[in-house]
Amino acid sequence: MALTQTESWYLAESIKGETLMCQKLANYLNQVQDPELRKLVLEMQRSCQQHVDMLIGHIS
Repeated sequence: MALTQTESWYLAESIKGETLMCQKLANYLNQVQDPELRKLVLEMQRSCQQHVDMLIGHIS
């Protein structure tokens, strides 16, 4: 089933937003010293990347 123009636009914007969040989390990860906080940020980054991968999967 083909996506409408609005759905395609929304999907592209969602991918941009999630990608930006992944980049920000990567930057935070480089700055965080506390091991527990690093673990949390890393988990958030992995989750964010999964969201990106899932959204990209809807394009195909």
